[in-house]
Amino acid sequence: MTIRTKVWLLVAVSVLVTAGATYWLRIYAMRRELTRQALASADEIADDIKQTLERFDADAEDRDLAIALSNYINRHPRIQRLQLVIERESATRIFAQRGEATEITRLGSIPREPIIYTRKATEGDDIQVVSRNVDLKGPWVAVLSMNWSLGPVQSVIKVTERWSLLLGLGQLMVLMLLTGFIIDRVVLRRLDILARAMRDVEAGDMDRRVPTDTNDEVGRLSHGFNRMLEQLSTANREIHAFNQRLAREIEIATQDLSRKNTALEQLNRLLNELRRENASKVRLAALGQLAAQLAHEIGTPLSSVSGHLQLALSQRDLSPSLRERLDVSTREIARIGRIVRDYLDSTRSLEAECKPVSLRQVLTEAVEVTRGGELGSEKTLSLDLPDDPPDFVTDPGLLRQIVINLLSNALDAVEHAGTVTLMAQSLDGHVLITVRDTGTGIAPEDLRRIFEPFYTTKGRGKGTGLGLAICRELAKALGGTIAVESTPGQGSAFTLRLPRSGNTQAEPASPRVAAGGVA
Repeated sequence: MTIRTKVWLLVAVSVLVTAGATYWLRIYAMRRELTRQALASADEIADDIKQTLERFDADAEDRDLAIALSNYINRHPRIQRLQLVIERESATRIFAQRGEATEITRLGSIPREPIIYTRKATEGDDIQVVSRNVDLKGPWVAVLSMNWSLGPVQSVIKVTERWSLLLGLGQLMVLMLLTGFIIDRVVLRRLDILARAMRDVEAGDMDRRVPTDTNDEVGRLSHGFNRMLEQLSTANREIHAFNQRLAREIEIATQDLSRKNTALEQLNRLLNELRRENASKVRLAALGQLAAQLAHEIGTPLSSVSGHLQLALSQRDLSPSLRERLDVSTREIARIGRIVRDYLDSTRSLEAECKPVSLRQVLTEAVEVTRGGELGSEKTLSLDLPDDPPDFVTDPGLLRQIVINLLSNALDAVEHAGTVTLMAQSLDGHVLITVRDTGTGIAPEDLRRIFEPFYTTKGRGKGTGLGLAICRELAKALGGTIAVESTPGQGSAFTLRLPRSGNTQAEPASPRVAAGGVA
């Protein structure tokens, strides 16, 4: 509830209580005064009737008394009833009633009715009974009873009450409106201005001020509010200036820190690359020594075993089961020999022999080789080339080996009904060759290491971990790069980026793989 509502309610209650008490006291005093005056008039008339009756002679008859009572009841409409009881040696009662014959009743030996005059009273009239002892001349005593009506007084009181109520309500409304208007103009409206100013300041308007045109309590409050705002504005400007300086310093420090972090990241990345390359070279050097020993120790026995197996297969009387076993043994011996040759080739330094090459021809040959040796019946290998693929300068043999290795790895990664797509395009003086598969994808923790030598995601016995490492070295020899994008569960995409004009400044590449490749 707002203060405006509270003040209006307080004014209304105060005026209502005051006006109600005044109205009640005024009606009460008027009622008592009118009633007192009516009773005083009744006493005067009763005394007048008494004096009139006492002036009658002793030998006056009851009829004369009745006429006198009848004249009084006709002359005073507020008299509702007159009764005169006369006591003699034999009591007599005389009745005088408006519009009726006077009846005289003698008591004693002959009972008589008293003299009674009445008029029809209005329902609800307040009747006051006034009694007087009348000392008639002679040895007679009488009692006069007069019923005096307060109806006119009540009518006046009711009319007065009605008009007083109407006037009181009007006065009440005028007082409420006038008092409320004065309080609203003098206090509430100025407080409302102060409240709006406080809301504006709360919203951020520190330049808001309240007019101080008076020196009363509200004016002093407004003056104090303005003084407080001046202090807050000064403090706010100082804080704002300090925040700006601090923000500038923080921005400068942040930029400097960002530059340092960027440089540090670059240094860390270069250091990690150098470490990986050094580790790869160390592994390849060790591999060269090991491969030379393996070639010397394994090559001759493998050749002998392979020759004997070929002689055994040349016999015509071999049983089908034995021939199948000999075929399996021959393929496994060939596989061992291919691995040994791969290790030997990976230790030989090689320089790219760049010459003009037909991109369509090289990629088509790579697809045919892969499709003939690796593709299952349910796997799909497709070639997506532009209508006029560009010719460029490169080493066709190295490029073919890179593509064959990437296609072989992609076919190993897809399921039985998977798809492998080979695409090529020309972009900004480079040729982009992409091998995309719908396989299982590569986990993020493996994606960072798949180009390291001897690191493989295939099962035990299914790969040597040299295929992608050799592909990267071959790409460097051709002056290009190789990158990978992969999402687990959605497949992978390897992109080979080569310059169209060849690379005459590339470093000699160490690895060289056979068409079958290893991963």
